[in-house]
Amino acid sequence: MKLSNFKKLVPLVSVVSIVVSSFFVSSCDSLGKKTLISTSVGCLAGLGLGALYDELQRKKDSKERKNDILAAFKKKKQQNQGKIIGLTTGCMAGLGVGLYLDMMYDDIENHFSKKGIQLEKIQDENGETKELLVKMDGDINFQVGSSELQGVAKENVSKLKEALDSYPETGIKVWGHTDKSGKRDFNEKLSLERARSVVNYMGLAPSRVLEVKGWAWDKPLDGTGASPLNRRVEVRILPL
Repeated sequence: MKLSNFKKLVPLVSVVSIVVSSFFVSSCDSLGKKTLISTSVGCLAGLGLGALYDELQRKKDSKERKNDILAAFKKKKQQNQGKIIGLTTGCMAGLGVGLYLDMMYDDIENHFSKKGIQLEKIQDENGETKELLVKMDGDINFQVGSSELQGVAKENVSKLKEALDSYPETGIKVWGHTDKSGKRDFNEKLSLERARSVVNYMGLAPSRVLEVKGWAWDKPLDGTGASPLNRRVEVRILPL
């Protein structure tokens, strides 16, 4: 089949794969079988690697299957210079949130760490990755009493926007913070304004901005809230 014709079939294959995956999952009484089937069928659509499914069917161990998916995923992205083209809702449904975010973590580490963007995995009680905390060179810091982005802060937000453009299936939570100086009501408002400044400068679609919140000095980095590093904004990435 020609590549152009295959691309035309991707949307249809994505829908069919989700339906088929749901049917098989509901008919299985084993959690392991449910995971393997949903992963295999979902990624058939999401990654656009039709031959991957047949290969994975010959594997018995769930961990080996996930490793094979990760390897094929990374190879696909290398051919597209780190830009994800095939990840769709079908792949999200098949892989699950944890593995999807683990893939994103690896890709950003490989392609954006040189630009000063790193991630920290935030895990749930089961050890699965539930969201990614963004860390950047110089972070997103502010002057005393200000919510205006300047210099390095603007550069960092632009870099983050570039990374997020590669992952249209993700959304963000943006939290603003202050140091422990001034009055409480002023800092609550200021921390929220800082978060909004980052969101506005980033220019993502509103549907991808899941939360914008100001914490004042409630979540200090240093335990006391006195450090200037507490005048910051944090961005957390999670699936839509």
